[in-house]
Amino acid sequence: MPNGHDKNWVRLRAAIAGFYLRHARWPNRVRVRPGVIANLRSGLFSEEAFSKLVGRLALEPDEQGTFIAEDDDGQYNYGTEGFAPGWHGVEVAGWLDVKPDRHKA
Repeated sequence: MPNGHDKNWVRLRAAIAGFYLRHARWPNRVRVRPGVIANLRSGLFSEEAFSKLVGRLALEPDEQGTFIAEDDDGQYNYGTEGFAPGWHGVEVAGWLDVKPDRHKA
């Protein structure tokens, strides 16, 4: 993970970007393990920023969820597919219109 960035924030953005690159549209949900949601909510984002995040994109708790970005017609599984080529060029944070308020090392 990039130094100074939280791995869950990086993985979330990578899953969303992978979905976007594959399907040319944004997902409406990402399935993640419940601990990821807790980390994002209390470790990285203020309540206001977290509310904005989940207003744009549903975070669904799933014990098997390894950052699976999806909608009703497609998916991108970061857990099995990893970083999609070119994922860094997709403006996920801009689309979400949020950024972490705090960084974990």
